[in-house]
Order: sequence, then C-alpha cells, then structure tokens
Amino acid sequence: MSRIELAVEKVKLLDEIQTDALLEWLELRENSGALRRRLDAEIEVGLEQLKRGEKIPGEQVHAEIQERSRRRRAGQNG
Repeated sequence: MSRIELAVEKVKLLDEIQTDALLEWLELRENSGALRRRLDAEIEVGLEQLKRGEKIPGEQVHAEIQERSRRRRAGQNG
C-alpha cells in the first residue's frame, strides 16, 4: 500500500471534528503557500525597480508603513 493510500485509509477513520480540523489545517497551509508566493513576487518586482533606479525615499516608505499599520489597527479595533 502506498503512502497516499495509507493516508486516505487513516482519514476515513477520523470523526467529524477531526476531519474538520484536518481540512482547516490544509486550507491554512494552502493559503500560507499562496501568501508566500505573492510576497516573493512582490519582492521580485521591488528588486527589479531598484535595479532600474526607481527608488522611494526612506521617509516616504516609513510614512506609508505607519499609515497602513494605523488603518489595519483601526479596522481591527473599529
């Protein structure tokens, strides 16, 4: 029996709560992989911009980060 077949047989033995927990874990894992790929792509874009000399002053970056953080906190607490 292959590892996949063995895993399928084990999943069949799970109760509903365990199955829900497994599905939630798989979804979170998939989402984190997608997030990681998105961040990698955004970093690559930024590196290419830097190579072309397209830079943003540090003060502007800092201000944008502070504003995003403020909006995120306001959305979570509001």
